[in-house]
Amino acid sequence: MDMKDKYKLCVAPMMGHTDRHFRFLLRMISKKSMLYTEMVAANSIMYKKDSHSKLMHSNEKPVGFQVAGDEPKTLADSVKIINKYDYDEINLNIGCPSKRAQAGGFGACQFDNPELVATAVREISKVTNLPISVKTRLGLNNNSNYNDLYNFINVVSNENVKVFHIHARNAILKGINPRKNRSVPQINYEWVYRIKEDYPSLIIIINGEISLIKDIILHLDKVDGVMIGREVCNNPFILNDIERLIYPETKVSNKQDIVKLYLEYIINNINKYEKITDFTKHLACFFKGTIGSKHTRAYMCHEIKYEKNPIRKLEELINKEAVWQQDGLESNIKVM
Repeated sequence: MDMKDKYKLCVAPMMGHTDRHFRFLLRMISKKSMLYTEMVAANSIMYKKDSHSKLMHSNEKPVGFQVAGDEPKTLADSVKIINKYDYDEINLNIGCPSKRAQAGGFGACQFDNPELVATAVREISKVTNLPISVKTRLGLNNNSNYNDLYNFINVVSNENVKVFHIHARNAILKGINPRKNRSVPQINYEWVYRIKEDYPSLIIIINGEISLIKDIILHLDKVDGVMIGREVCNNPFILNDIERLIYPETKVSNKQDIVKLYLEYIINNINKYEKITDFTKHLACFFKGTIGSKHTRAYMCHEIKYEKNPIRKLEELINKEAVWQQDGLESNIKVM
């Protein structure tokens, strides 16, 4: 797979979602999509604050590690640690608008300081042979100026960054929460297309409100890749649908087979430091649209942790034919 092909289909880093268990599931569904970890702050890696489980992966390659920080040397030191875990890429977060990110001086608030980002890339490059990519937004707050985006890409790409994931909306730093930041700022795909035209040698991946297969195909005519976020959480099998269009040799993924393989994964990987729901919460979306799905999904996310033998109960559940029957009210595949 060449470099551009590698980025045609990407799954966005998502806090609370793209942990190693969910990535393992996604890899069974999609063999070629590029996966990313949740964002991890460089300081938490350095001071080992709940970072070990987030540093691990389950060989779901290709997979990139997303890191964020406000101090280039600390970022570089954290990447020295990340190097030990055999990732395929370092991804620098310049898009998170959360209060925590702002308080730490990282994420979207760095968009206005491309020189700092470039310095961070330069320091990271000294300690790793991995490619470094950057995930950013179009701009900050209500300031709409294409030249700011153009300048950011120009300054950072001069440090040999070849890959940019662009969330096609501004980040609003005050007045709305991170969840609304995914929908309230106006989407603007045209600026992402324009960046690709202005920087044809760079690999530009578009992100933001992408959920329909027909739109994904249209985006791929304009840019090098598409990054999907929340839609994958709601319907992970969209990855297989897209992959079969891009790569016709791709086989159809079977939900029941994948869940049974995931059960084996749970048995082999669960330990005293993790709850069963750390694994099963990712299965809830598999039952969307089935008879009794509301109860099944609640069970996967919460109730199963109260079972004396949750593994056995999970096995009993997934082997029931009734739990897989469609109720006819929902469709998991969006094409229009």
